[in-house]
Amino acid sequence: MNEIDNRLAGWCAKNKFDGVVIRRRSNASWITGGADLGIVDHSDLAFATLLWTPTRKVIFTTNIEAPRFRGEEPIDGWEVMQSDWWGPAIKLPDGRFATDFPDDPLADLRASLTPAEVKRARELSRDTAEALEEVMLRELSPGMSEHRLAGLISSRLRDRGIGAPVILIASDDRIRKYRHPIATSKTIDRLAMGVTCARRHGLIACVTRLVCFGPLDADLKHRHEAVCKVEHAYHGATKPGVRWCDALATAIEAYRTSGFPDEWQLHHQGGPMGYECRDFVATPTETRSAQPHQLVGWNPTITGTKLEDTILTGTGPADAAENLTVTKLWPRTHGHADIVVR
Repeated sequence: MNEIDNRLAGWCAKNKFDGVVIRRRSNASWITGGADLGIVDHSDLAFATLLWTPTRKVIFTTNIEAPRFRGEEPIDGWEVMQSDWWGPAIKLPDGRFATDFPDDPLADLRASLTPAEVKRARELSRDTAEALEEVMLRELSPGMSEHRLAGLISSRLRDRGIGAPVILIASDDRIRKYRHPIATSKTIDRLAMGVTCARRHGLIACVTRLVCFGPLDADLKHRHEAVCKVEHAYHGATKPGVRWCDALATAIEAYRTSGFPDEWQLHHQGGPMGYECRDFVATPTETRSAQPHQLVGWNPTITGTKLEDTILTGTGPADAAENLTVTKLWPRTHGHADIVVR
């Protein structure tokens, strides 16, 4: 049994389950070591039902999906049972099984990445950041539509085998107006923001970058310097054993001392991630704690600007988090992504 099998076996024994029935795409990728059993990209569900027990691992699917699953996905050790797409599904065996749908009890088991997952996360984070940054630095131009910018980012990610559950684009006054700006036909004038949550082999990395054509005005520069201080507080506070509410409180204090005490209330601040864009968001009442080798996406915002990188916690409370989305392409000040002036 591998490390993930051992975690599941211990969890099932503790909770007196015979095994786990998996429906979620995120858990299907996690439990198989990176298989993509999804088809409809916006759906949380796999196109299969997985049964895990300490002695047997089975993927139940149709004759449509089974050939690709067997031929292309990393499902060594899994038995694939198929039914005709027009006929009844294969019935699960009798037993007391946990399930991950509609509620997901497995997020905490996924929290600490295995060494193989850490390797995949580093590669994904680097490739995601480089794809987004190459577009923002080399292909973005005034007069381009937000839709066009979104398409270029999606294309560069796809070139690297990466899908994008989330791409957000805003320009000029839309950055100040909307915290979750989907792309529109608006023409970009001076300021553009590109955001993505990108997925490969189940894992997700998140990145936000801003570009300004012409000099930054004093107010925007001040706001971005302030949001950098907030991100610094988040990254410094995110260590194994620290409660998410306490990491949030540290950053709320940084918002206050930077002169923007209420901005944290206008958008969620992020939190732990991995096989979901966020497993849950940090709130003032969230008392669960960060785990070793856990992916985290903080996304502090102050009206008009935003920061977002993907970080990995260390192995113990004295270890600093590692920023996985730092590249040689994008300039940074004291470790935090600048608004690039072009």
